[in-house]
Amino acid sequence: MRRIFVIVTFALIMLAGLLAILSAAFKPVEVETASVQVGPAQETVYATGHVEAADRRVLRAQRAAVIAHIYDSPRTKAMFAEGDVVHAGDPILRLRDSSLDARKNAAKAEIKRVSEQLAENSPYRKAFELQIGEANDRAKDTRSREQRLKAQLDTGGISRDAYDQAKTTADVAEQQLRQLQQQYAQALEDLQAAQTRAQSELDTLAAQETDDILTAPIDGVLLTLPLDVGEFAPAGTEVAKVGDLRRLIIEAEVNEDDIGRVQDDRKVNIRLAGYEKTLVVGRVFEILPDADRDTKGFTIKVEFSNARLVPVGNDPLKSYVEVEDTARPLSGMTAELGIVVASREGAVTFPRPALTLNNTVFVVRDGRVSEVKVELGLVNFSRCEAKSGLSDGDIVAVSNIKDLSDGARVTTKEP
Repeated sequence: MRRIFVIVTFALIMLAGLLAILSAAFKPVEVETASVQVGPAQETVYATGHVEAADRRVLRAQRAAVIAHIYDSPRTKAMFAEGDVVHAGDPILRLRDSSLDARKNAAKAEIKRVSEQLAENSPYRKAFELQIGEANDRAKDTRSREQRLKAQLDTGGISRDAYDQAKTTADVAEQQLRQLQQQYAQALEDLQAAQTRAQSELDTLAAQETDDILTAPIDGVLLTLPLDVGEFAPAGTEVAKVGDLRRLIIEAEVNEDDIGRVQDDRKVNIRLAGYEKTLVVGRVFEILPDADRDTKGFTIKVEFSNARLVPVGNDPLKSYVEVEDTARPLSGMTAELGIVVASREGAVTFPRPALTLNNTVFVVRDGRVSEVKVELGLVNFSRCEAKSGLSDGDIVAVSNIKDLSDGARVTTKEP
């Protein structure tokens, strides 16, 4: 009896599972749809990039230093912050290099030491002058004695040896005097040279300290100020970026395999992050001539074709750019580009999301879908040309494609 109960229970579980599978299999898939249209078809080269201020400057630490001070804005009277308006010449921040402080203190100490020794009545000079005075007295005394003995030598009052000894003593005394005078003069010259070197060091350090005050190079907006006071900035670190946001562009990278099809003045379809459903139009205006060796890509610059400047208050630097459908590009925003390299009028086109990996689409008719093979023509990231397989007005599924199969039941909703 117990065995029969187990078998019946197992059968019921299997039946419930089968019913669930059948229910899922026959439950309609909800899909969004779009219509096939006749119109222009475009083939595009894909690229990604970022919105940037056309005129911008990056300020970097020229050597390893600490952020010593961030200045106040002349306009807000508060410490500069990202988003503040700056004018060319405004001091933004000051760096401090501890090694320069040590050099500065050493140079000051050297100037103090040398100046004290060079002073007219300094102990250093008095000691030298005392030695020279004593040597001068000895030289005079010995020379005077030598002259007296010479007179006695002429009259035969002393021997030649006694005179020669006195003369040698006088010559040595005068030689010692000259040596002391030369040493004194050289010592003063060395001190003056040391003073000049120390002052030159101070002048150099003062110039470097002036260089450590980083000022706004252009009128614009303070885009980045990544470090706070007291933080360390290695040499080459970006410590601020200033840009004029009244003209925005996109800088993007095109793979070297595609760059041959990209030319100046090409139309560009742009999709901005946050505005994916808004088609923004631009134009290639510059292709940089040198590729990045690591990414094997070329940088291109794109301007917005329908940009307009929206004023804010009385300061033109606070204005911002709007494009199609009031979309507002911002500095640093990600952008996907479709650079138009070929176009054709009167083509049958359908949305790119309707295309499967097998180059098929699901056409919706009477609550079911038919999987149709299409011959592709021009393709971009938003629409594809169908050279065969579709007709104007056909309705195709554009969502939940992976859940569909030929003949599957569907319910539709507008995207």
